[in-house]
Amino acid sequence: MGKITKGILGGFSGRVGTVVGSSIFGIDIMRSYQPNVENPRSPGQVSQRTKFSLVVKFLRSFLIIIKIGYALKAIKQSAFNACVSYNVQNAVTGNYPDQTIDYPKLKIAEGSRLIPNSVVIQDSPFSEITINSVVGVSAEEAEYNDLAYALVYNHTKNKFATSMGVNKRSDAEIRITPSDWEEDDVVHAWLFYTSPDGNQISDSVYAGTITLTSA
Repeated sequence: MGKITKGILGGFSGRVGTVVGSSIFGIDIMRSYQPNVENPRSPGQVSQRTKFSLVVKFLRSFLIIIKIGYALKAIKQSAFNACVSYNVQNAVTGNYPDQTIDYPKLKIAEGSRLIPNSVVIQDSPFSEITINSVVGVSAEEAEYNDLAYALVYNHTKNKFATSMGVNKRSDAEIRITPSDWEEDDVVHAWLFYTSPDGNQISDSVYAGTITLTSA
């Protein structure tokens, strides 16, 4: 019930119908009444919750590389939360309940450094996975020494492998050799660069997908 404190033309406190009155710093204000829904279940809310859970479950395995890729976005939030926020909005496809990760749109790094150029993933003998890239004519000499960070994700086995700062932008390829991946496993890959001091980071680039073949 609302309470009138200054006569019929004055301010009031509490709820009157669909209006709530209150006073902040001596100023009388009114706002619309919003019922307290403890567990909203509208289709839109359920879809958003599902997207959030899907992205968190997928990304939490990659925390070690996300901390680097989203380090510059960790402003009043963690790097992981920044990564989740971006990918919930941009990297989920399909309608509830058939929502899935949109791998080409997924980003494991965000920044303004020059992005990887002409990135492709290839299956190599002896269970090696190779990520090839080209330095590109727009790269400045200082950027040749940028550190490369690669993530490969085995969709079939729900496992991942990384290469973190071992290679440079100037290297033609990055080789990763997972120990227990097998023929017919479906693999996705991403690549990004950081400056040697880590103060600049590129957006990650999707390198594509392959199905592993025998040696």
